[in-house]
Amino acid sequence: MKDRIMRSVNRDARTMRLGLPAIQAEIKKLESQKKKDRSVKKRLERLYAAQQHLINSPKESKSLVNQLKEINK
Repeated sequence: MKDRIMRSVNRDARTMRLGLPAIQAEIKKLESQKKKDRSVKKRLERLYAAQQHLINSPKESKSLVNQLKEINK
């Protein structure tokens, strides 16, 4: 279970590292697809969450990304 949680946190942090403009562009691209499979839906969930974190708390998001960079070294 721990690996699963860490994997999600790592993926969210990698998504946040893209930056807000890149996240918004990818959301727009994925939303334009008519048929969305499970992986696309999960990616959109992650992008929406990252977008919210970057908009609502940019300092905390940057701190989280930096902490995870240090852990993964």
